[in-house]
Order: sequence, then structure tokens, then C-alpha cells
Amino acid sequence: MRKRDIQLLAAARQGDIAARCEVGRRYLTGTEGFPLHLAQGLEHLEHPALANSPLAALIVAEHLPLHEIVRAGHLPTLKRAAAVGSVPAWIKLGVWSWLTEASATPAIAWLTKAGELGDPLARRLLRAADRGPRAKFGAFLACLRGNTAFDLEALLQQAIGLALENGHGPLVGHLLGAAAQLPLSASSPLSALVCEALWRAQALAGFELSCAPTDIERVLDTGAHRASPCAALLLGRALCGLDVVADRPSSLTEHANMRKGAALLLRAADAGYGEAWMLLYRVHSDPSASVANPQMARFCLEKSAAIGDPSAQRLLGALLLRSASTIEDNERAIHWLHEAAGQGDGHARSILRSLVLPVSGPESLAEEVIDAIHRDDPWLAWRLRVAREFGLTRLEALSVDIASGVRGWGLLVGPNPFVVQAKLAAPRAIPALTVRALSRLHEAAGLMRQMRPISGAFGGDLRQRTVRLRRRLAHHAVADDLFFARGSASMLDRLRSGAKWAFHERDTLRQALAA
Repeated sequence: MRKRDIQLLAAARQGDIAARCEVGRRYLTGTEGFPLHLAQGLEHLEHPALANSPLAALIVAEHLPLHEIVRAGHLPTLKRAAAVGSVPAWIKLGVWSWLTEASATPAIAWLTKAGELGDPLARRLLRAADRGPRAKFGAFLACLRGNTAFDLEALLQQAIGLALENGHGPLVGHLLGAAAQLPLSASSPLSALVCEALWRAQALAGFELSCAPTDIERVLDTGAHRASPCAALLLGRALCGLDVVADRPSSLTEHANMRKGAALLLRAADAGYGEAWMLLYRVHSDPSASVANPQMARFCLEKSAAIGDPSAQRLLGALLLRSASTIEDNERAIHWLHEAAGQGDGHARSILRSLVLPVSGPESLAEEVIDAIHRDDPWLAWRLRVAREFGLTRLEALSVDIASGVRGWGLLVGPNPFVVQAKLAAPRAIPALTVRALSRLHEAAGLMRQMRPISGAFGGDLRQRTVRLRRRLAHHAVADDLFFARGSASMLDRLRSGAKWAFHERDTLRQALAA
């Protein structure tokens, strides 16, 4: 460094305002014996003594690239420079307004001021802006290519992030369309941001891409090859003809490619994007698709259900219940339907309701009688509570082993040890329709476990239990249909057999599978 440069630095450190401005300018430009060092330059120009200095504002506006001005939070400084007539400040404010404002009016106003003074760049930008609506976004930015004051990739990254933060769907569409038209390298941060922004933009109102499908497909394909699961998911959905953005898969690709799309979806699912499993189920379960595979479809549905997708849980539960031939199949089906219903799935609730027999009679009267019986016979009272909550027949209520039959989703009744006829003694899985039902079931199970070691706690055989029940109900002058459901042998058999249940509940099943 030359002697006079050292003297200039010394003057700046001693508080000379003009020296500080000059040192800041030289660091920003890397000229006249000073290295290019933006941080050092800004440190001098941001000194409190220069807070209101028009010269410092002009130096920042005229010598610092726009993306660096934005990054350093110097947009107010840029506006101060514009207020004192800086043409570069007007142009930079015009470009930034174009990138971040919903309306083109502020940008046009700034550029018009610069254009009236004969600035050629401002005039080119104005001509590009006059070509039509902001769907011509790329033409405007094309005027800035090669200009060192405007790093398009960095500016688009900043503008896209701001538009996403503000939830401005149309502007995000314009920005992503412009970014996709740039010759981005495979390692470009903007390329990765476009993939992520496309995913986030799906939820934004008014979002629509303003570029050709080939442009965005190229960016997504690059991202997928660089192991971006987000890009793989988006491109896979589009290639399989599934809705991606703006309910139009064609906005991302020109042609379908089911095999490539399915492979990309599998890659995304393996990387942790759980929604890809349900998309794979849709692809592989379509019998008309070139990648139709029922076994793979079931596997993907099970994976989606396992990570908590209520739609997958409902579908899996309904399919398992339809084909159930054993009590274990019924238990698995009800488990998944219970999980889906717990997340608010109405169709799953409808299926579960169809598996519970109705019990008539007013709730208040039943509770009053049960409370009275509980004072003398808690064992019987809890059986009556469980019977009413789960729609048990009298035979089921008196014989079920509640302690061993309790499940996370409800109650497993049977096999009945007191009945010889196999058809009547067969087990039955009954779901809990309410949180209260499940809570009461667990309370009853706890009581039964405590009472199990006590001699005579279960009241003897079925005949003795029946007599015990009859006496209690007669004492309170109530009929047993206040607590027990009425179900014929054929009706109970229908609830145990998946095929028979599916035939009688075909409308409920059809709605659950189609939803």
C-alpha cells in the first residue's frame, strides 16, 4: 500500500468524514491501491458519523451490487441516494421493486426518472416492461445479464424468499419462471431454491408458473439427479400425471413418463417425503397404468398408513376389512380405521359405526340404574357399562373376558367358553366409537384384573350369571334391552365375515374407497 493510501486510512480512523467515504469507496471498488473488500468498505461507510451523509449513501448506491445492498440491509440508504438524484439508485430501486412488488407501477416510476435523463439501461428496461403483463418477466431480467451491478441469481434467490414469506402466489410464479429460464449450473443455489420454492408454492393462492414446461422440467431434472428429494417428488408427480401445482401437472412437464415418475417418487419416499407413498399407491393401483402392480400398491399403502396418513389408514382398513376371513384380519382392519377416525376421517368413522350394534333406551336412565347396581355389584355394573358402550348382546356381555379382550382400538369378544355351537361362540372385534367408551373399557379391565383372584368374582357359570343379572334388573324394574343390543346369529356372522359385511355395507365401503 502506498504512503498516501496509508495516510488516507489514518485520516479515516481519526474521524475525517471525507476520508472515511473515500476509503469506503476504494474498498467497495477494489481500486487505487485498495483490495476489493466489501465488509471493510461498509464498515467505514456505516460509521455513525456518516449516518446522514449524502456522499456515503451515493457511494453505497453507485458502487455496491444490488444483491449486496439488499443483503446488508441498505435499502434505506439506497432510497436516501435516490432522494438526492442518483441515477444508479433509481435504477436499482426500480429493479428491486420489479422483483418484489405486486404492482409494476413503483418500478416503472423509478425507471422513468432515470430514462428521462437518458440512461440507456433504464430505457431498455422500460421497453421490456412495456411488452405486456408481468408474464414477460424474463424479458425484463434479460436486460440485466452481464451487468456487474445486478447478480441475477443472487437477486432472484432474495426475491423468491421474500415473496414466499409474504405469501404472494402470482409473484412467486413470475420469479420461478424467470429463474427457470436462466442457464443455471447443476450446483447453483438458485436451482435448489427453485425446487424448494415450487414445493412450498403449491399452497399459495394465485400461484401459476409463467414459463414453458421444458424450462422447469430441466431444473427439476437437474435437482433430482443431484439427489434432491423435493425435486424428485415434484417431477415424479408431474411425470405420472398427478396434480402438482395449480392442479395442472402439465405446467411442469410436456410429456408423461410413468416409469421414470414412479422411480422418482420412490426416491423421494425413501428420502423421507412420506406423501410420496400415497402417490405411489395411486400409480401402482391403477390397472390401466403401465406400472400397475397390486402388490407394490399394497406395500406403498401400508407405508403411507404407518407414517400417519389418515387417507391411507382409511383405505388400508377398508380393504383389509373387505377381505377379512379371520379375527386377526378384522383386528388389523379396525386398528387402521380407528387410527384414521382419530384424525377426524369421517368415512372411517362411518365404517366403525357399522360394526357396532345399536342399543336403545335413554342414556340418563341407563346411567342411573348402573350407578345404583354399582353400589352392590361393581362386577355386573361394569359389564353393563361396557355392553352399552360397545353394543354387546346379553350373551356376549355376560361371558366376555374384558381384562384380556381390551385393545387399543376397542374390545375383542370371544371365543365364548360357555357356548358349544361354534358359529355362536366365534370371536368378534368391536371398535370404540368414542374416547369415553375406550376409557370405560380400560377402567373395567383394571377392575376385572383386580377381582380375578377373588373366589366367585365372576359369578359362576353362564346360568348363574344370567340369574344374577335378572334379579338385579327386576329389582330396578328395567328391561335388559336398556343395556344390550339385539343381534341374530346371522347378523353377528355378518359382522365377523369381511365379505358379508362388505355386501351389506357396500355404499359405506364404496364412499370410503372413493374419497
